[in-house]
Amino acid sequence: MNGPGVMAGLSQSAFLADVDAHDRDTARLAITLAGGVTLGYVAATLVDLALGGLPRTLQDLLFDTMANGMFWLSFVALAAVIAHHRLRAYLSSADHIRWRLLALGMGMALVALLPVVIADVLTASMGRTLNTVWASIAPNGVLIAIASTLLLIPAAAAEELFFRGWLLRQTAAFTRRPLFLIFLTAIVFSVLHRDFSPDGFIMRVVMGAGFAYMTLRLGGIEFSSGAHAANNILVFLVVEPLTFGSTSDGVLSLVDLASDAAMGAGYILITEIVARTPSLAHWAGVQPQEISRTPRRTPSFS
Repeated sequence: MNGPGVMAGLSQSAFLADVDAHDRDTARLAITLAGGVTLGYVAATLVDLALGGLPRTLQDLLFDTMANGMFWLSFVALAAVIAHHRLRAYLSSADHIRWRLLALGMGMALVALLPVVIADVLTASMGRTLNTVWASIAPNGVLIAIASTLLLIPAAAAEELFFRGWLLRQTAAFTRRPLFLIFLTAIVFSVLHRDFSPDGFIMRVVMGAGFAYMTLRLGGIEFSSGAHAANNILVFLVVEPLTFGSTSDGVLSLVDLASDAAMGAGYILITEIVARTPSLAHWAGVQPQEISRTPRRTPSFS
């Protein structure tokens, strides 16, 4: 379904159309990095202090979602001011946020990822069932699960705002080579999650590459934010309960590689379904000019 023509077209993504000289200014970039990290830590610390009176379990949960989200949001907000862009430029090439596209990304990713997750669960030695897990933590655990699921959506969007919104555009200010853009941002995404076990690191590189492809192909981070949230929700509601009390040895296996390949292929597939189905794209609020196209070749008369 995908091909070299589509990949080449990503360099002309509508999401990169307004990247300009301000984004190539290395002095501005240095100020953005220093100021953004500082402001982000201040915002995250304030959230942490505000959560101080809550029970430890709930405090940890909210910190992982709200504080991290505030860090990324604060960073990109400052970056937008320094680069003279509107914050929305890091969200979408459209003149509004395409909420239906976000919901579609979540729904399609859940469908695409669920078989991969089930396969992982069935091939692991877990010795527990979902019923057993939820029975052991109910009723408070169920309430925490519902609350966290709702929080995982904006938390995923905040990460996408930084990695596929700011970082992808910032990298494109220096080069428009699609593979470089996709895999550099994917590697940074994996590195900043600080899981350097072979299986965890490669999995996040594949995830990051898939999210970058979605962003460039559909002209914004809405679809990737939905897919990112779907991944996190499945991990929280299915993978973590079933692996409760067990840990991964971090060894990369053929099963892991097959799972990563299936996940990456699934991400590309659902993106192409939206890009190549006009009625579906129209329902999601995606205009034809927001979808990257295969570059036209100039006829040669020599």
